[in-house]
Amino acid sequence: MDSTVVVAVRIPESVKREIEALGLKVSEFAREAMIEALARKKSEEALRWVEANMVPGTEVGFNSVEVIRKMRETM
Repeated sequence: MDSTVVVAVRIPESVKREIEALGLKVSEFAREAMIEALARKKSEEALRWVEANMVPGTEVGFNSVEVIRKMRETM
């Protein structure tokens, strides 16, 4: 497991009370929220990369016969 660090966050007292009223610990709630936000951000960045690197066209995949023939020609 990774080592941990302490992160201090200021939130309105009303938000803290609402979290506690739901029976949740503020520290666990904040930890889970940060982990989820990080995962979402990584997914968004991956999607942007895929969209930016897509090959234009309607075909999916490639012609394996052509690829093998080219490989054989160069060997």
